[in-house]
Amino acid sequence: MNKGKLIETSISILSINDYGVAEMHFKDHVTMDIPEQMDHLKGIINLTKNHPTPFIITAGEHVVFTKEAKENAPVIEEKSPVCASAIVVENLAYRLLADFFIKMQKPKTPYKTFTSKDKAIEWCKQFVTPNPHL
Repeated sequence: MNKGKLIETSISILSINDYGVAEMHFKDHVTMDIPEQMDHLKGIINLTKNHPTPFIITAGEHVVFTKEAKENAPVIEEKSPVCASAIVVENLAYRLLADFFIKMQKPKTPYKTFTSKDKAIEWCKQFVTPNPHL
C-alpha cells in the first residue's frame, strides 16, 4: 500500500502508504551522526512536504546512534514533521532500547512501541490529517 513515493538516504529508506502513514526503515549496519541525521531530516521533510505525519519506525541489524546524534535529537525534533512515532521492535533488546530512548529523550510527540506492524499502522492512523501536497 505505497503511494509510490520512496526516498532513500544514506542511513534509511522512507516511504508513505495509502493511509497517510509514513515508514522509516534504518538500514543494516549504519551509524547515525549529526551529518546523517540532518540528511535524514531532509528526506523526511521531502517525503511529507513538511506536513505533520505519523511514522512507523523499523531498524535493521546493528544500527548505532552516536552520543552527538542522541543529544541533537531533541533540537531537531521541532523542525521535524513527524507528529507521532510507532516503533516496531522484533526482539526484547530493541524493545528495551526503544523504551529507554523514550524515557530518556522525553519526545514532545506521541511515541509507542509495537511488536506488530499492523497494530502500529492502526495506532498511527489516529494522527493522520489530510496532506494537500500528496
